[in-house]
Amino acid sequence: MKSISKVISNLITIAYGVTCMPILVLVAIFFPIMNIIDAFTIISTGYTVYGDYIDLIMAISLLMYISLRFRALRRIYIIFPSLFETLKYLIISGIFTGIGVEVLNWSHIVLTPGRKMFGIGMFILSLVLWRLFVSIYYRKKPLSKIMLESTEKMQNYNEELS
Repeated sequence: MKSISKVISNLITIAYGVTCMPILVLVAIFFPIMNIIDAFTIISTGYTVYGDYIDLIMAISLLMYISLRFRALRRIYIIFPSLFETLKYLIISGIFTGIGVEVLNWSHIVLTPGRKMFGIGMFILSLVLWRLFVSIYYRKKPLSKIMLESTEKMQNYNEELS
């Protein structure tokens, strides 16, 4: 019975890794770039652009949550050790830039100079907060230390089984 459940979990992991993970990686890479391009478009033209930033943030977060929630799907991060940290960084940048562009979009609905300046200021503030958050986070948890710990945990786990 254990072998059947292991085969099923392997099939689910492969299916999720082939279908959802490439989508998650591509969207996570291009989402912050798209947000910054949209922000410059809004600032240069003075008009709003269509973008479902909050919906896309929620979709990315949901796919990441699903991949972390189930043990069988977490094996993807063991196979590709730097994938988790890369996705975490890209999702954090997508959240901050997405919220900044959403506020910028909201501020350009009404064509008043004060509200436009408020939106531009909030977008710049979101970029600064993003950079500040990431700097503080990775100062407390450097990537070299995190990657080394996960390797040690995997090695220690393998030694206990032997």
